[in-house]
Amino acid sequence: MKKISIYVVLLIVMSGLWYGSVSFFVGRFHGDFSTPLVQGVFGATGSLFSALALITMLYLLVLLTLGVRSNKAEIEEIALSNKRHLEIMALTALIQECDATLYRYDRWEEAGIKGDYMNAKTSVRDRMNEYRLKLEQTFEKIE
Repeated sequence: MKKISIYVVLLIVMSGLWYGSVSFFVGRFHGDFSTPLVQGVFGATGSLFSALALITMLYLLVLLTLGVRSNKAEIEEIALSNKRHLEIMALTALIQECDATLYRYDRWEEAGIKGDYMNAKTSVRDRMNEYRLKLEQTFEKIE
């Protein structure tokens, strides 16, 4: 809204300059349009409209530059958010896989299948705790 109000103010100023120049030059010569100075009013009017177009183009360039900067910042923020989301998903999947592995070891142990399940369970629990710690750190980064 602030950007639009600045542009409206610029339009009002340019319109005021145009009206003032036309009324000043035409008022001095009382309708005698054959003098070179009065004929120059039409050139002055044209140049004022050209200046208005130039100011409009410069203002639009500034607006576009600001828009590109804000879009770039938003894209970087979205990319970081997506990266963190993927990291959370990967860590969650690893923790679920560790749970499934521990459950499988428990079933094998209950079934009497021979093996060193205590060391395997300890190793899996250690990895699962590492994944949980990384997951908590990732959540802390988000907050």
